[in-house]
Amino acid sequence: MRRRTAVALVLAAALAGCREGRQRPGAPAPSATPLPVKKAPEEVVVAAWAEPRRLPPGGGQSQILVRLRKRGGAPFEGVEVRLQASAGTLFSSGKVLLTDGAGQTRDRLTTRRTSEITLNAGGTVYRFRVTVGALPES
Repeated sequence: MRRRTAVALVLAAALAGCREGRQRPGAPAPSATPLPVKKAPEEVVVAAWAEPRRLPPGGGQSQILVRLRKRGGAPFEGVEVRLQASAGTLFSSGKVLLTDGAGQTRDRLTTRRTSEITLNAGGTVYRFRVTVGALPES
């Protein structure tokens, strides 16, 4: 009886490992970075924010703005940017966006819940939050 229980526990642990994303022997290696994009040729300075950054209790839409600069402040054109949201949907659906001549790109979040936005801009990962709910009392 104990042997059957031990075997069942080993199988359960193995299955749990697969569900948690652990690599199985012989399986392809997972991507090292979430949201894979082409690495920028030099360091990227990221500024990203949401307008509005706080949505009303029922949720809504928020514009996600991303501005990329080179060291020294020059706009960084043609950099691949990919975004993901922990809640809600992005207009880009996680597809790669490119920065324009001003080093900027944008996306739109539609959500009913607070969402953490994660973006990868040319290999630089950046995170921020769009909050849903009432404004705090002053």
